Amino acid sequence: MSTGKKIILLSLVSLCFFISGIFFAFGQLFFKVLVPLPIIICVYLLGIRKGFLCFFIMASGVYLIFQNHFFVILSIQLGLLGLVTGIMLKNKFSFIKTGVLSTVILSITSLLAIFVILLHDENFFNRIYMNLQIHMDKSLKIYEETGISKENIELVKESFTTVLNIIKTSFPAIISIINFLIVSINLLFSKKILGLEALKLSPFKTWKLRDECIWVFIICAIMTFLLKYAKFQQGYIIGLNLLIIISAVYLVGGLAIVNFFFDKWKIFPFVKVLTYVLVFTSPIFLMLIIILGLVDFWFDFRNRVVVKEKF
Repeated sequence: MSTGKKIILLSLVSLCFFISGIFFAFGQLFFKVLVPLPIIICVYLLGIRKGFLCFFIMASGVYLIFQNHFFVILSIQLGLLGLVTGIMLKNKFSFIKTGVLSTVILSITSLLAIFVILLHDENFFNRIYMNLQIHMDKSLKIYEETGISKENIELVKESFTTVLNIIKTSFPAIISIINFLIVSINLLFSKKILGLEALKLSPFKTWKLRDECIWVFIICAIMTFLLKYAKFQQGYIIGLNLLIIISAVYLVGGLAIVNFFFDKWKIFPFVKVLTYVLVFTSPIFLMLIIILGLVDFWFDFRNRVVVKEKF
């Protein structure tokens, strides 16, 4: 196949992923995430110029099909992610380095994209919050139809209101975490398709944060507390978002510890799945795993077990 045909084919695959993410309910969660993947492959195999051409064809296709500012901006954002990530992979960056740098770049472009959208639609955020409120109201109706007591319904309603307020306050942190997931999925697929040695990772159960990260967490926590106490709202929001991002990193660290002990004790897969479901659906379990990741700095649980086995 000629180079021109490869570029067109990869552009069409990327465009198909984008279209699938618009029209199919499941696609919104999966296909749209894979829009950068063909561009990454094009940059890695054919070079930066060919990758840029692939990105340009995909974004132009989105513009011609949808004639919508939001979709065009989103396609440009995802296309740029493909270009940047492809360049990093071509230069043999590690998984973590590529993931962090691509996430930072994607998060910056996300904020710029939101700014551009707000110039054309001042009610952009209000419509998002209204849609979330509608979904929450529908969920409440389902709870009411199941015959749950009024007291429990009120508790659920308060929980929904709290969640909505958290989303409003921590929107940048949520975007950053989602962006890291998007980047990670594309890197994992790139590793499989292209067989990239540089993206090889050590087993997840051995993954551990650097010791310096604990000071980042402590500084963010203290800053958030002091700024809230001082009633400096903007500073408090910045501190809170930074705290949520570093907490998400320690959540991964905590899950790595849990995974280590699951493997060691040979826990049944059903129990593993149940535990992960509880972690991501229960705030209490979520906090416990984050705390586990934090206190590992002092206790080093996995190393202690390994040392005991040697003796």
